[in-house]
Amino acid sequence: MMKKPHLGRNLSRIRLYYGMKQATLAKALGISQQAVSKMEQKNTIGDELLLKIAKIMDVKISLLKKPDPDLVQQNSNVQDDFENNTDMGLVIELVKRLLKNEKKNK
Repeated sequence: MMKKPHLGRNLSRIRLYYGMKQATLAKALGISQQAVSKMEQKNTIGDELLLKIAKIMDVKISLLKKPDPDLVQQNSNVQDDFENNTDMGLVIELVKRLLKNEKKNK
């Protein structure tokens, strides 16, 4: 039996790939950022809502249903570390990487 994709996780990874924040998607959908966060935690998302999201993000609905494996791999670390893709989270990650590289070069 084929495993069904986790549509919320797919949405989150694709949203991150395109650099879109939850708040931006929420505003375009007319819902709260918290509602987008909850949606990204669900296994299923209705086709009508997926179609709206695909139009907003200017992607094919098939990408949301079954994303490119390379896209998912590229963004899995970002997704795991910074669920909400906040600017502060990205700054913290950059500082950590810079400090790590600095220690290696000493």
